[in-house]
Amino acid sequence: MLCAHIVHGGSVVAGIHVLARDRGHLPGLDGVRGLAILLVLGQHAPTRPLIDGFVGVTVFFCLSGFLVTTLLVRQLQTGTIAVRAFYRRRAARLCPGLLTVVAVTMVVLLLVRRDLTVAQTFAPAGAAVTYTTSIFDWTDHVFATKDYFNYTWSLSVEEQFYLLWPFALLWAYRRNPKLFAVLLVTLIGISLTLDLYLGLSRKVKYDQHEYFGSDTNALPVLVGSWLAIVILNGWLPRTVRHLAPWALLAVALLPVLASRNQTYSPSLVIVAGTGLTLVTLIGVVVRPGARAGSLMASAPLRWLGERSYSIYLWNVLARITALHALGHTALGDVAWIAMFVVLAEVSFRFVERPMLARFR
Repeated sequence: MLCAHIVHGGSVVAGIHVLARDRGHLPGLDGVRGLAILLVLGQHAPTRPLIDGFVGVTVFFCLSGFLVTTLLVRQLQTGTIAVRAFYRRRAARLCPGLLTVVAVTMVVLLLVRRDLTVAQTFAPAGAAVTYTTSIFDWTDHVFATKDYFNYTWSLSVEEQFYLLWPFALLWAYRRNPKLFAVLLVTLIGISLTLDLYLGLSRKVKYDQHEYFGSDTNALPVLVGSWLAIVILNGWLPRTVRHLAPWALLAVALLPVLASRNQTYSPSLVIVAGTGLTLVTLIGVVVRPGARAGSLMASAPLRWLGERSYSIYLWNVLARITALHALGHTALGDVAWIAMFVVLAEVSFRFVERPMLARFR
């Protein structure tokens, strides 16, 4: 959910040209976020045109790992990681919007859900703002409010990872980048093995661990982080160059993957989604002027990408309202879109951007 920027400084690495515009901004990365939120919305819509749109969360995870690791490794290449500044930026980026939507949701629950106790309302809200929702879901202790706050599980997974990641880079990557890359590949292999084992060895509908687990969702974040290290160090240039032309196909296959029903094996969707996102990112970063990069840099996808976090926060509350009023209908879809676009735009313009500017 981080802003799609690569820190300025050196746009050519081992023959790989990374387009850097507007002080290091890569418009195509905003478009990747736009694609990710479209996939999520396809599953959240009242008529639910996409069955496994949660593959969009996998895209977010992979992109986030790439962006954050790029930022931190760039800092290490010029000195050291400003840990306090890193966490301050993340708090300024994420917390204002989250606190606002949590506060509004609590008011709604207290007014319209008289069947819930005060504790049943405050407990999931507390988990949401402390980024622990995924832990409760993972351990099969889903809160009574369910959908009202459950979408914050993905934010929890991300922030739990970044609570440790800067220190891992400071302690290990700075000492020996190549050895760190080997360790990272080992972790990727372990995560991949776990996901494949869960997806192929059994059939369990909506398994809490498989869907929400920090370990089962580690694969895309680790792969995105690995790609950042590879690109910045100029490793595997031939492999990266050969994968880049396949980015457009990867982009096309992501909604195909999201349209398939893999309810009994979400970990396989995570694996496939991670692979497709990896190829997409390579194409956008290495060949930004090619078809995939140009598509991702298009104005509609960039607009969605810039507001993807706001949309992610507000669309669930809008969805519940639309379902209550209009049910699983096309009219419900229209009302839902109108509501979350207005709410997200207000949040983006008057809450998130001003607070980010102030604290950054």
